[in-house]
Amino acid sequence: MKTHMNITKPGRFYIPIDRRRFFKSMAAATAGFTVAGSLAEALTLTPPQTPGPFYPDNIKLDKDNDLLVLNDNLTAAVGAITYVSGRVLDSSGSPIRGALVELWQTDNNGAYIHTLGAGGRPRDPYFQGFGQYLTGAGGGYRFRTIKAGLYPGRTRHLHWGITIPGQLSRFTTQTYWSGEPQNSTDGVLNGISNAEERASVILTFTPVPSTTIGEVQTSWDIVMGLTPMDPTYPGGSLVVAGALVPGPVGGNPRYRLTLPAYTTYTYEIYGNPTMADLAWAALPFSLTQTGVIDRNKHTATSNGTLNLYVEAKSVKGFYYVSFRVPGANTGTP
Repeated sequence: MKTHMNITKPGRFYIPIDRRRFFKSMAAATAGFTVAGSLAEALTLTPPQTPGPFYPDNIKLDKDNDLLVLNDNLTAAVGAITYVSGRVLDSSGSPIRGALVELWQTDNNGAYIHTLGAGGRPRDPYFQGFGQYLTGAGGGYRFRTIKAGLYPGRTRHLHWGITIPGQLSRFTTQTYWSGEPQNSTDGVLNGISNAEERASVILTFTPVPSTTIGEVQTSWDIVMGLTPMDPTYPGGSLVVAGALVPGPVGGNPRYRLTLPAYTTYTYEIYGNPTMADLAWAALPFSLTQTGVIDRNKHTATSNGTLNLYVEAKSVKGFYYVSFRVPGANTGTP
């Protein structure tokens, strides 16, 4: 019977349990992501699939791409440690920069982090349940999670949401584990009529080399049939340097990010690249210098200067502030 485990620092970078080591390992693990133009004609479009009813309705402040560890807890979620990495590409094989990749799934007990998503099954309090990633120039993404638990009526699966620049709503799909007995009877999986597209979302997981704790990994390129369009932001760049300011009494100092805000635009903060220069981790923030850090996105209600405050220092000396244009997805798919 599986039990929760305390996290210890591993001796090798490719079996990381410590979160800092995990992020450092991703740079090495994903180096060399390229797509040759000559392969473009062989690409199979990723099929759209239902988001399901359990897109999280209580997303944690910690929504980075490491679902195994919630915040800075020393206890990891129960389950077989699983890595999923790849790229977000357009139909010609070119990487898409600035794609928002969201992952949500069940914990080891088959429960989602949704009000109605447990079905009487106990939830793992240490499992993040949802993560997101913002791709850089190479289109790369990477998640560390667990093998999704089963629940009645479905085979084992992961849910994905992808929003590319210029897109107002998520593209949603799902991926599956090869060899699962329920695959042959799962209505969502077998509802994909195109055989190549159906095969493209059934993933084979292989052991992580030299691991001693049963970690597995897979690679999956998300191929979009949509054309990314860089939206024009009124007012200039959203690469912002943080100004060090005092935090609350007895608390940590903070970094103030100042930017021009526009009504009904929604803002998120990313910092501390998790794959060298290729991608960014989401950061929670506060709207005031000494207030509670209580959000990971903010929709402006008026035009003007907006100050956002984070505790995490950016290793590059600046933060990337992502924006969603008015009307873009800010809630459930």
